[in-house]
Amino acid sequence: MKIIFGTCISGNGHQTQAIATKQYLEKQGINVICNLVGKPFKNKLPKYFTDEFNIIQHNGFDFVFDNDGRVVIWKTIVKNTFELPRLIVSFIKICNIIQKEKPDAIFNYYEPLIGLTALFFRNIKYVSFGHQYAMDSYVYPKINGYIVQKLFVDVINKITSIRAKIVALSYYEFNDDTMIVSPPMLRSESYSTSDKQQDFVLVYLMNEDMLPQLISQAKKYPDINIHCFTKLTKQYDELPNLKLFNLDGKLFQEKMKVCKAVVCSGGFETSAEAIYQNKPLLMIPMPNHYEQHANCNDAYLNSYAIYSESIDLSKLPKYQLGNKKWFDTYQYVLQRVLYYIR
Repeated sequence: MKIIFGTCISGNGHQTQAIATKQYLEKQGINVICNLVGKPFKNKLPKYFTDEFNIIQHNGFDFVFDNDGRVVIWKTIVKNTFELPRLIVSFIKICNIIQKEKPDAIFNYYEPLIGLTALFFRNIKYVSFGHQYAMDSYVYPKINGYIVQKLFVDVINKITSIRAKIVALSYYEFNDDTMIVSPPMLRSESYSTSDKQQDFVLVYLMNEDMLPQLISQAKKYPDINIHCFTKLTKQYDELPNLKLFNLDGKLFQEKMKVCKAVVCSGGFETSAEAIYQNKPLLMIPMPNHYEQHANCNDAYLNSYAIYSESIDLSKLPKYQLGNKKWFDTYQYVLQRVLYYIR
């Protein structure tokens, strides 16, 4: 059996899901021919991702973000409208690869161009993975507002899952006949835990501009030791109780296992890792970011996290409910996916 992957690279979560699936498929003797990914707009693809796959890049659909990490929808539409000729060339390139390789199935990790190929290869089975699909379920807790962003997510959900079996990732199990509900799919290292605990709070900031908030909190609570990871572009005076680290996935995971609590944005992957590691979790959604607010609300209502609109260490929870039993069933979900494509 031969499978082609397509992966959205705007966010580490999709890449991590692709790696977790590929590692499982290899154990079943299944060959992943290649991974079709868009060329990053600014940054290089992370090494932990490129080491896993035969990567074939194309000019993909680009999301435009503001300085706070929010998707700017009108700029995204305008940019991709102007890039339409290049997107068409990329789409033809992708179709030619599919035609040449003749895969049995295509696994799509939220890449719009890959989703559109399902219109032309009706003999190939498609499977689409993403936590965003859970937001379409009638059981998912809804939040008010964000009308345009909700519409945008709905459109991308539909484009990326044309004719596909949908695998919706969720912090918890629920029933919905329109999709396969799956626990988060994390890197293999994330499933090892430690009995040791050290006296520090682990912080991940998507946006370096949030550091002044954290520094202010560190001064206010000098008895709380903080290890913070973010993309550092400036020099900062470190405090006795605050250590700053540039982004380092391996080191971050090591510290996740031994920290006493976690503070992170409203992203799905880091919050899921904290829940699995049984760490008290405080989530800070990016301003005016529908997906992050939805994730925070979902985690809060199910007692996996407290969330705050700004960094406030006084709100750090004392415990983590956890859901290890559910998280450990992801391989069972992949067995169901294999049964579908065979």
